[in-house]
Amino acid sequence: MPVPGLGIAADITAMTAMAVALSTVFGANITKAVAEAAAVAALKDAVLKQPIKVLTKELSKLIPFAGQIIAPAISIGMVEAAGWIIARQMDEGRI
Repeated sequence: MPVPGLGIAADITAMTAMAVALSTVFGANITKAVAEAAAVAALKDAVLKQPIKVLTKELSKLIPFAGQIIAPAISIGMVEAAGWIIARQMDEGRI
């Protein structure tokens, strides 16, 4: 049985590392706390823009075998979308 919220915790961890890496690309120096806040905000924005994907991801976890392929694929797409949100905000100087 899948653990609710575990995927989101992993996504936030990955996004925090991505935000720190992106900050060096954009010539910024942000703390881990700022990176985590940016990650949470970007993921929230991505989830609000794609609620059907999030629902599909969570429901697919209940399907044996296929859910183990579908949920991570959707998660990767969500993390990528959130990463672009962070990159855009850094480029605009908002982070």
